[in-house]
Amino acid sequence: MVAIQPDTGTIAVTRTFDGIEAAAHRVIEQVGGMESVMRGAKMAILKPNLVAGRNAASGSTTSFALMKAVAEEVRACGAEPVLCETPGTEFDRDATYTILGIDTFCEENGIRIIRVDPEGGEQDWVELQPEGARRLRRFRVPRILEEARLINLPVLKTHVVSTMTLGMKNPMGILPRPDRRSMHTFGIDQCIVDMNRGIRPDLTIVDGSIGQDGEGPVYGDKADLEVLVAGRDSLAVDLVCCAVVGVRPRDIPHLKLALEQMGKPTWTLAGEDTGVIKKFRLPQQKTLYRFIFWLMFPLDYPYTWIAKRGKHFSTMLYGTGLVGTRPQIQEDKCTRCGVCVETCPLPNVIDLKTLKVNYNTCQRCLLCYEACPEKAISVKGYSGARQ
Repeated sequence: MVAIQPDTGTIAVTRTFDGIEAAAHRVIEQVGGMESVMRGAKMAILKPNLVAGRNAASGSTTSFALMKAVAEEVRACGAEPVLCETPGTEFDRDATYTILGIDTFCEENGIRIIRVDPEGGEQDWVELQPEGARRLRRFRVPRILEEARLINLPVLKTHVVSTMTLGMKNPMGILPRPDRRSMHTFGIDQCIVDMNRGIRPDLTIVDGSIGQDGEGPVYGDKADLEVLVAGRDSLAVDLVCCAVVGVRPRDIPHLKLALEQMGKPTWTLAGEDTGVIKKFRLPQQKTLYRFIFWLMFPLDYPYTWIAKRGKHFSTMLYGTGLVGTRPQIQEDKCTRCGVCVETCPLPNVIDLKTLKVNYNTCQRCLLCYEACPEKAISVKGYSGARQ
């Protein structure tokens, strides 16, 4: 829901030892039940983190089990669960959905998918101008949010640009790509705070069933936290998540700004007091990397003037195969068994004759790397490949 102030200060924490679905139903009950979230609305937008084609077992994306349980709770209220999410700009939405199996999952679990125009077509979007915003003074959200509750389902993980990505950052995935570009260009940390002045989810459940630390949010190290954290106030939820992983909130730039500008929320803790489950290793902030990553976004403005609609500078750059995390086949080890081709969910990615990867079609899910029986695939820019 847009700009609705949370009406309860309860933050619930529960472990997932008895299964993610059971834990999800429990944590929803602990924050007051889904009826108190829906308040008579007939639709709930489920906003998971599907940043890329890396499944929940890697700690990159929201667990299907969590989404299934939330959808069941929404339907029990007589409302319709609807999924709305677009991956990172450098990843193709349809390809990401194919890799993850989103369409099949949603069909089997009665979840409708809304595919809004990621480039911000007027029909799908409504503009917000949140009071008090400092840099992101206007941005667009899906028009369907005007008639629905928003259930925010982020993953508890680190982020090489924003340090952590939790409840406050996750709604960025429902903004059109031009507005996400603005957030990166004008300062991601302040823009996250500004975005949260306009978007306040009706419920946030952070998926820490696995999660990531290190060089997240896609290629970090699995955390195996076995925890869910839920509440109505995204900032409060994020502060509790920081405590669970032993991170000082003021070491996360956007949380530091949020505390300074919005004040520290108060809450009552329900469920389990877990203490620090695992102390997270935060990503190393490399100045050159951050500058190059930032530079892609201002350069995208002139690039989109000449490129085909929907094409972006980052997509083009990663498609060259010169930058980013990318698989490479080592000819001296490869037996051309074809396991990589069979494993890849997408067509025309790996050529067994030339042993080349087509980086224009590759979505860097790394399934080929993980499946290769000969260990003949290496990965550039992936810390996990060096372990």
